[in-house]
Amino acid sequence: MSSLLEQIAAFAQEKHLNAQTLIRWRAWAEEDQRAFLTIAQELQLGENHIRDFLDWLEEIIVRDGGSARDLLARPEIQQPLGTKLSRNDKLKAVKERLRKIRYPYLSRLEEDLRAAVKALDLGGRVRVSFPPALDGDEVIVEITARTVKELAESLLHLRQRLDDGGIQRVFDLLDQV
Repeated sequence: MSSLLEQIAAFAQEKHLNAQTLIRWRAWAEEDQRAFLTIAQELQLGENHIRDFLDWLEEIIVRDGGSARDLLARPEIQQPLGTKLSRNDKLKAVKERLRKIRYPYLSRLEEDLRAAVKALDLGGRVRVSFPPALDGDEVIVEITARTVKELAESLLHLRQRLDDGGIQRVFDLLDQV
């Protein structure tokens, strides 16, 4: 069996990793290198994803302490890896979970916003959404209607939520970004 450094070198060669990326990875403790190699192989990470993961893991470790090995071993990170999801779905799930760890305040705010929108109970024809990663202070309200009556009903629901302060709650949450 080849050594850890040989395994990482083989992976790096296969994925055509930049020397700087490889230097960063190899600067970690051996246990952290091994844990990351397992994830990188499982998710078939390429250069850009590897750099993202290195950035995120390092940021979390600097802020919270611990090690990459411990972070990558967390149940919320390991759970999607043990499923029968596609590689892309696993990658998306792991990245989203790391994002929640990296940005706990923003993640809680997004959950609060989803709950506030759900509480508006605007019906199936009205959709309220926000810019990705809450980058901006705009609320997007989209109405789908097949008839003038459906449009009028949706507008009435919106007006009621404006009047009762429900929509103001959404904007108040956005002001916390």
